[in-house]
Order: sequence, then structure tokens, then C-alpha cells
Amino acid sequence: MPRAAAIQPNEWATTHKNFASFDIGALNGVVLDYALVELTLANRWYRRTALGKSVTVAGYSFTVISLIASVGLGIFMLTGAVDNEALFPVVWVGVGLSCGALLGFFVPWVLTPYRQWDRTLHGIAVMTIVIAALSLGAALIRRWDYASNTVLAVPFVLLLAFAIGVMIAHVRLRSTEKPPVVNVASLSPRDIEILRKARRRALVILRSRNVVSYKDFNGYDNAPF
Repeated sequence: MPRAAAIQPNEWATTHKNFASFDIGALNGVVLDYALVELTLANRWYRRTALGKSVTVAGYSFTVISLIASVGLGIFMLTGAVDNEALFPVVWVGVGLSCGALLGFFVPWVLTPYRQWDRTLHGIAVMTIVIAALSLGAALIRRWDYASNTVLAVPFVLLLAFAIGVMIAHVRLRSTEKPPVVNVASLSPRDIEILRKARRRALVILRSRNVVSYKDFNGYDNAPF
């Protein structure tokens, strides 16, 4: 699996070994490597109007709901829970929502400067491929009263092709170089606070995994870059 040239702080915290010693300098280095991307995305968010922010939040909520629907579609197909007049509408709506879930992760990634390898996007694509493949198998193998196997397989072939296409695009469009290094001394107080928030989110993850203790958390959180 490819690796990000500049890993996201949250991802670094998630993959940090539980029993490995923690060094705040290492986390600072990760935050600063990813700083240009973090600051660009944060400034893009601050420039949005209230309506734009609301649309973004609504889009993210729709993506999460679509992801749940994608899993539900796979369960329905494997169990044969829906085998009546609603079969085709359920399948096509489920496939559409599955594509929407993939796009909900892929489009923001494409719009990110210096696109790094994203484990979450890769994982969602793999999950969608598995769901599409299992559902395709169920569509072809099970006996359905309200649809022929061949016709029922079509939407899952399309979903499988779409998910594979997203995975290929993810590999081909990613940047293999780190973003330009930022000069901490030249950053504004607001930019420093943005980076502190990014580091704090990573520290919270590390604390939840018992890599960072509660008594040391504030000291790390207030440490300079």
C-alpha cells in the first residue's frame, strides 16, 4: 500500500504504536510537514459564507448516511431481505447512495492541495468494492422472484466499476512529494492556533489510546512548535 509523503496528524496518531515512546517533537514534525495543507483547508473554510458552511456540513452528513446505506444494501442482497416490487428501487437507490458516499470522500480529496495518500478514502473504496462484489454474487446466484439475475446484476457491475475507478484515480492523482515547508516564525497567530488545534486533535487520539497520559496532555498541548 502506498504511503503519504506528508501524513495527516490524525492518521499518524491513529497508527502510532501503543507501546512505543511518544516524542512531542515527532508530532510537531508531522504537523509542520502537513501545515501548508492544513492552513489552506482552514482558510478555505473561514472564507466560506454561512450558507456555504451549512451546505458543506449537509454534504458531509449526506455522505455518512450514504455510507450506512451502502452497508445496508450489501446486507439486503446477501440476506434476500427485499424480494418484492421494491427490489429494483431499493437496489438502484442503494447503488446511487454508495456512489454518493464514494464521491463524498473523493471530491474533497481531489480539491485538497498536494493530495496525499488517504487511508480513509482507500478504505471506503475497498469496502465499496467488497460490497459490490458480494452483492453481485448474490444477484447472480440467488433466485429472485421479482427480477432476473442478469438484470439485477447490472447496477452492481456499474458500482464495482465506479469503485475501482475511484481507487485507480486515488493512486494516480496523489502527490508523492511533501508540501513546501512553512516557516513557523512567519505565521500569524491565527495560523499558529490552527496548527495547535490540529496537534490537539492528534493528542486527543493519542490520549484515548493511552499513548499520552492525562497528566502530560496539557504540557504537550501547550508546547511550542
